[in-house]
Amino acid sequence: MICGLAVMTLCMVLFSLPAGASTVTLQVFGNANMDDIIDDLDIEYIQGIVAGKNEVTDLADANLDGRIDVDDITLINSIINEEATNLTLRDSGGNIVKISLPVERIILYHHQCGEVIQILGAQDNVVGVRDTFKDQARRFPEISTKPSIGSGYDPDIEAVLSLDPDLILAYSSYQFPEPKLLDAKLPDDVAVLRMDCECNDGVDVVKESVVTLGYLLGKRENTEKYLEWHNKNIDEIAERISQVPKDERLRFFLESSGTETLTRTAIGKGHAAHQICVLAGGDNIAAVNLSLQSNNEVKYGSVETEWVLERNPEVIVGRAMGEGIRPYEIDEASILAAYADEIRALPGFAEVDAVANDRIYIIANDYAISPNYPTAVALLAKWFYPDLFGDIDPAAIHQEYMDLMGISFNVSEHGAFFYPGLS
Repeated sequence: MICGLAVMTLCMVLFSLPAGASTVTLQVFGNANMDDIIDDLDIEYIQGIVAGKNEVTDLADANLDGRIDVDDITLINSIINEEATNLTLRDSGGNIVKISLPVERIILYHHQCGEVIQILGAQDNVVGVRDTFKDQARRFPEISTKPSIGSGYDPDIEAVLSLDPDLILAYSSYQFPEPKLLDAKLPDDVAVLRMDCECNDGVDVVKESVVTLGYLLGKRENTEKYLEWHNKNIDEIAERISQVPKDERLRFFLESSGTETLTRTAIGKGHAAHQICVLAGGDNIAAVNLSLQSNNEVKYGSVETEWVLERNPEVIVGRAMGEGIRPYEIDEASILAAYADEIRALPGFAEVDAVANDRIYIIANDYAISPNYPTAVALLAKWFYPDLFGDIDPAAIHQEYMDLMGISFNVSEHGAFFYPGLS
């Protein structure tokens, strides 16, 4: 249930963080000191606010009544003692969502959140899934067997409610399913949480999504395992990339698969694919040259192939998605190779540095645009700067991720995640 406009307005006011605040914030109201857990330190922080010693933070008003007082301390105590009957969260889209406890019955529209559920070991909590899960048995061994509630494009509200869910996980970045088709038609006791588990809004938001879901489901130990894996890999890559001066970073053109020869679908700022290429040390030639999509802050749109030719990128990265591209479910990369050949054959592209130097790289969306993105960043960094990342093994990083999800799947023997392969 999304709380009223007045409460949202209050909570969207920007306040200063307390000194020493964690870079990963548990997005639950009552987390007054803005770290990754609600504990006695939050009570101490509230007491400091009441005494005029601490600054108000945007999660300090635990009961959302517009005041910071003893009632907030009482509610925080009930959360700490696991006596609270509900939690109020802020999701990745900024929505204020009240969720009844305990959360025992989850419906998934969100593939990437499905991977988080596996990381947390909460598959048993899933009671229903969007119809696209059923064809992904390797990626979602247990979740794919759950009852289907149909398409997200036209949500079947009757099917959803028949499963008596406590929580529905949906997309934040492009509002799927549309709130007017899902959220607006549900009773108040069914919560819809829209989370960024893809990296559209950056690494901290993904980590916050994992931390928040882990806390909500009582799976903090598994959350810590993911964060350790994530930070180890992203920090190592960032340290090496810092050695490359910004004005010397590789210029890339990033596009999404299509069949047009006169125009290409370019991807710019605000999209997860852009984020991971930048984390890998690239400089996107289309970062600021695209109009915004109508429903969010993603820069994504058509450019003429002539526009790409004029800017002569050093690398072209293609994001492969669509019919037949389920990288965990197939073992041949022929579709990805065909996509690279399509780019190579575009009119005039033989003269582009990326084509002339055989630097067309294809990544499958379901491999890269997910909580697994540290693996994709490692792969892209190795492609972009082979001398700097010669010892990095993206397959080993990916295998660790599969182990985190508890899935028996050898990524070196199965799947078609990118093209060309690594020598």
